[in-house]
Formats: sequence, C-alpha cells, structure tokens
Amino acid sequence: MKTLQVVLTALTLASSALLTSAASADTLRSGESPYGQLAVEAKNARVVDVMSTKSASVTYGETILFQGAGGKTFAWTFSGLDGRSWSLKQFAPSGFVAKDYRVYVAGNQLYRR
Repeated sequence: MKTLQVVLTALTLASSALLTSAASADTLRSGESPYGQLAVEAKNARVVDVMSTKSASVTYGETILFQGAGGKTFAWTFSGLDGRSWSLKQFAPSGFVAKDYRVYVAGNQLYRR
C-alpha cells in the first residue's frame, strides 16, 4: 500500500510539472493572455492601419480593429496587463504583420485594480 501511495504521489508531481511547463510565458496564472483577447464584435472599435503607422497607443479595455496589408483585419480587446508595450506579432494572427509594430497599453481608471 505504501508503494502505491509513493507511485501516486510521484505521478501527481510529474503531471503538475508537465502542466506548469505547458503554460507558456504568454499565459497568466489565470490561464488568460497578458495581451488581452480576440474581440468577438468590433463594430464600434477604433481602426488602426498597421501599414501607415509604426505603433499604436491604446487604453486598457479598448477594442481595436487592426488593418494590415491586403485588407487583412482582426479585432483585439486589450484586457490583459496595462502599463506595458507589446509587439503586435505576439498576439496577431500568424502572417498578419511582417514589420516590427508596437502597441502601448495605458491604464484605465474605469478598470482600476
């Protein structure tokens, strides 16, 4: 019985280690992205043309519709971490942007923690 208990404990620890290593640096402890999330709806979103600008300043909680080359678009809600800047490549769909593009996320008093 003691051997079974040792084996179960070892398996539990091993599975915990695997789950922890599976969580990338791009995931908060809550399992959410530090950048925010894909927006379901973007009809009232501000439009940012990635091809004609070098960076974008956004506010925490804001939804942005990014326009790229060839008419590609995607919408993103910045609900991750504020007070930081991110490379658009970190959260944009694969192949959306080829150049280095920064997004600066400012805090928002409405979402004060």
